[in-house]
Amino acid sequence: MINHRLILPKNFDFLAPHDFVKQAVQFLNKFAGNKKVFCALSGGIDSAATYMLLKEAKINTLPVFIDHGLMRIIRGVEEREYIKRVFPACKIVDIRDNFLPQIYGQGDAETKRKLFKKAYSGTISAVIKEENCDLLADGTILPDIEESFGVKITDIKESMTTQEEKELRDKFSRGFVKSQHNLEIEYDVEATIQPVASLTKPEVRKILEFLKMPPEVVNRKAFPGPALAARIIGPVTAENLIFEKKIHDIVEADVNDYYLKKFGKSMIINDNGEQEPFQAFVACSEDILKKKVTGLVDGKRTYGFPLSVKGVWNFEKLTEIASNIPGYTRLFYEVANKSDGIYDVVIRSVNSIDARTASVTNLPIDLIKSMAKKLLEFPETKSVFFDLTPKPPGTIEYV
Repeated sequence: MINHRLILPKNFDFLAPHDFVKQAVQFLNKFAGNKKVFCALSGGIDSAATYMLLKEAKINTLPVFIDHGLMRIIRGVEEREYIKRVFPACKIVDIRDNFLPQIYGQGDAETKRKLFKKAYSGTISAVIKEENCDLLADGTILPDIEESFGVKITDIKESMTTQEEKELRDKFSRGFVKSQHNLEIEYDVEATIQPVASLTKPEVRKILEFLKMPPEVVNRKAFPGPALAARIIGPVTAENLIFEKKIHDIVEADVNDYYLKKFGKSMIINDNGEQEPFQAFVACSEDILKKKVTGLVDGKRTYGFPLSVKGVWNFEKLTEIASNIPGYTRLFYEVANKSDGIYDVVIRSVNSIDARTASVTNLPIDLIKSMAKKLLEFPETKSVFFDLTPKPPGTIEYV
């Protein structure tokens, strides 16, 4: 099997992204013309851009959304319903009954990622066979490839066999940060096409704007491959999954509303060139201060306990402290708590150019306290924290 990766030169002006679209269409016609292409739609902007480029190239494409049960709710609407509204041709494949029992009880970060990889690959393989697809296209982007291979995009050829991929990963294994659920998998297709592999998130958004996608799609927050399993610290259960979906919806909606009211859009490009906020979400755990969470030291993933502080709110001072906290991977500010409840809740909002580094969003403390008040209304909520840790030394997610 050969994996074809689209590695376009960065010699085009993204103020006029038609240059990229033109090259992408030419590439797709070269490798996918007269073929049937399976396109995995995750709900995020990367796969949306991949699908829209395939449509622009007039490729025979089957868009597929895999519903494993751990996707978010968006203003009360399940992810699968949202996908169907935006992309009516999308095929929904429901694997919840088989997948959820496998992940329940799993707390290890890499185990969660491997379970997702297995579920995705098995489902995709079955649909490819059933639908007689010749090629597979996905939304792998530049940071995904560079974090997984530990190399620069210029080290990866446009066309690589799976054996060449393995040799490259083995050669640069010291650069490994995390596994990706959509890389290093073989499918029964002629090739895997990744037309946005040379792009960062801001560049993907420019492409979607050019292709006239609605603002709620263009400015959509990034969402991790392992979905809400990345935001449930420790073992996933049926109970904490239901809870996580409800509280996640509150935080993401409230942050979006704040930006819509202030700027007229749910995401801006700030003075540092960052997407603000790049992600806004909430994580949950029982006894979070006793749980090891992810950090990033010298480009390598590590695990350690968070440090909690409370008292006077001073964003600049607290984020400065969080940038260098030896012995800990995170700095949490305790916003509110109550005597009963089960879960500790962590509000997380970050700004980023490309996800490889991230700063903490300077949300108004009144907004943070307002969200905390709503979260404490759930009987399951025990304490509410705000994560003040940039990347590095923290990671954006918690697995």
